[in-house]
Amino acid sequence: MNARFLALLSLAAVAASAADVPPVIAPNKRAESLEHAKAVLAPKDAAAPQGLKDPFHSEAFAGAASTSGVAAPANPGASSGAPGGAVTRPAGPRSARDLIAAIAEGLKPSGFLVFRGDPTLNFGQKRVKAGDSLTITFEGTEYTVVITAIKAPNFTIRLGNEEFTRPIK
Repeated sequence: MNARFLALLSLAAVAASAADVPPVIAPNKRAESLEHAKAVLAPKDAAAPQGLKDPFHSEAFAGAASTSGVAAPANPGASSGAPGGAVTRPAGPRSARDLIAAIAEGLKPSGFLVFRGDPTLNFGQKRVKAGDSLTITFEGTEYTVVITAIKAPNFTIRLGNEEFTRPIK
């Protein structure tokens, strides 16, 4: 009985406070609010002054991104949304060994476990065992790599005829 009384009392308080709020905003006030919102959300000029450095995309980030295949801004001082922020590709042809080493550097499993007696690697929500394949997008091209072996501190991937072993963590 006491709980019902408290529930009714709280509903009455909510109804009383809601009575002070008008159900519809006046059309001129709404139009004014929409104009203000449009002004705030309008696209701004993305060009930054030449000497200004972007704290979120340092030169170290651009260097690390170019070796791991992640898109990095063309100008380290510019933001990633700026025009010309395409993926940087290495100059000249790349050997199969260099390609698989670069792909393996970008593969970072989020976990390792033994599931039903089989060593398993976790990549986000995907679990892979030895013999399973992964489709990887690297520098704008899709590659299918095969996990050939998983042993406690390392795992081995194969792309074509080339294999590469790297540590799990």
